[in-house]
Amino acid sequence: MHQVWEQFFSQRQPTEEGSVPSVFDRAVDQRLSAARVKHEAALLSYPNVVGVAEGIRTRRGKPTGDRCLVVYVSRKLPKSKLGASELLPREIDGVPVDVVEVGKVEPLPLKSDSQSMPQTRTGRRKL
Repeated sequence: MHQVWEQFFSQRQPTEEGSVPSVFDRAVDQRLSAARVKHEAALLSYPNVVGVAEGIRTRRGKPTGDRCLVVYVSRKLPKSKLGASELLPREIDGVPVDVVEVGKVEPLPLKSDSQSMPQTRTGRRKL
């Protein structure tokens, strides 16, 4: 998976001015941020949802370049196994939503007394 992202960012071609176009756009970032702040608590209340972030949509494991809200779930289930109230929206406030399975998220033990924040790990398999 790491190689897929490296390839995605390395293939971005310089513009005529010589700069590499960014996948980040201030207006898009502000819209994403506003949608995340407004809806994060509601999204986290869905079954299996373990996180929400602003990010880049992936299709079949490859980044598309489209900015979106990424909803991380411990286990991605077929729509047929979910009730209508359990289905995540495809978009929120005009912002696309991408659902990514990360496996179980659990805190790691503190490494030392000086470390103030616990780390986390996911059960995501290497692809």
